Amino acid sequence: MRRTIGVTAAVTIAAGILMTAPAAVSAPSEAVSDQPTNASLLDVHKKSRKCDKPKNKGFNISWKDGVSSTTFYFNNHCKETNRVRVWYASAGMKCKAITVKPGTKGSKKLHRIYYHNLMEVDFGKCPYWP
Repeated sequence: MRRTIGVTAAVTIAAGILMTAPAAVSAPSEAVSDQPTNASLLDVHKKSRKCDKPKNKGFNISWKDGVSSTTFYFNNHCKETNRVRVWYASAGMKCKAITVKPGTKGSKKLHRIYYHNLMEVDFGKCPYWP
């Protein structure tokens, strides 16, 4: 009889812990809710341009808005060097360029450029400001 009561008590305690576990698990998700939940932040952005040589090839880039940095992925099928121009806000409007040699596939991580300050991504060199 004592054993039956002990086993029943242990099962009851275990069931009580399992019943309260989802509430404990949901609490941290509320703390994380201050993270951006905008669907556009979850999108992967893509751009491409056609090559001068060879005519039927292209230069492709893609990126996803990050929280502390942004990684740009590129694939240059062209026979010429291409550049990606990234405009961002940091004490004014600034520009960073990623140079991609012909036939190169890879990625480049730009630190401190993220969803909040990334303004525009296009092709070409950054202008020179004296």
